[in-house]
Amino acid sequence: MADERDPGAASGSATDHPARLRWAVNTERWSPSGDHEGAEFGFLLSLLPRHEREECLKFVHMPDKKRALVSRLLQRAACARVTSAPHASIEIRRTKGRKPFLASPLPDPALAPNFNFNVSHEGDFVVLASEPVAVCGVDVAAPGQARRRRRDGRKPSIDEMLKVFANVLTPNERAAVENAAGDDEAKEDVFRRHWSLKEALVKAMGVGLALELNRADFECEDEGAGVRRAGSAAPRGRLPGGVETATLRLDGEPKTRWRFFMQPLGVRESENGGGRHWVTVSRGPFEDVTDANGEFSATWRRVDFTDEEWAEAVDAPSPPFSTITVSDLVPEHLRGDFEEAGGDVY
Repeated sequence: MADERDPGAASGSATDHPARLRWAVNTERWSPSGDHEGAEFGFLLSLLPRHEREECLKFVHMPDKKRALVSRLLQRAACARVTSAPHASIEIRRTKGRKPFLASPLPDPALAPNFNFNVSHEGDFVVLASEPVAVCGVDVAAPGQARRRRRDGRKPSIDEMLKVFANVLTPNERAAVENAAGDDEAKEDVFRRHWSLKEALVKAMGVGLALELNRADFECEDEGAGVRRAGSAAPRGRLPGGVETATLRLDGEPKTRWRFFMQPLGVRESENGGGRHWVTVSRGPFEDVTDANGEFSATWRRVDFTDEEWAEAVDAPSPPFSTITVSDLVPEHLRGDFEEAGGDVY
């Protein structure tokens, strides 16, 4: 069954740099015939190395299998795009903190001296972001995750949600959620933005649960933009393509070498509540990255920058995400075989 491009997500795949990618796949709209036992899913699995195929199939539920498969195909397709190397020759490894990175072949250092990428999946979307110079992280936060209905069918209030996440938000962030204009759904939308910001930070740093999230205090450039009424003035922190920005204080200190870019994705309706997904891309310096085994850092070809050079790298335009299909992740010369296996090629 066909997967469809999401008309509600940002479009426009062109970027200002060939190694700066922003891709999103709506896996909820992709229903391979026969599920994981069908020919379509099996063909896509065959594009991965054996250990990655096994990782995809260890999940019990089909939605998780789909997300795992698409995540790995996104990584391989992005690396093949940037390196111009055959899809099958791409070698992807993970740091001790489970951050994926391209081990070989590395792209032209003149094009992307520190090419790196990150992936995330939640709700309807699997997303990938990549950068040529700065380290990047990405996170997508889906509606209905923070306030899941209880066994009695009741949905927690915002106050109850904030108590659950008391050790995650800073006082300033909690106030931003509480003061957001609108109903509880609108307040939860603001919470999702802050959650996505925090996750994008720790994923870029490669520290996972080692960083207490309430140490990171984010301020969105236009707090409350997520609930702004139609026809109101454009937020000052909004960039072309619907991308918004935020700033970070870590342990109370401004982190001026980091940048954060947020964007809403398609609307989702669920029993836990509807609303937009929020996706955040972070850019930061390599000295803030945890790489215990040193394999990821061995792929960096440039880490010394003047202040002006670094500002140019992190302040480069961050393009909006493009919603692509599963067929876009199949090497072009194999798309006929994919179609024969039951896949839809656009």
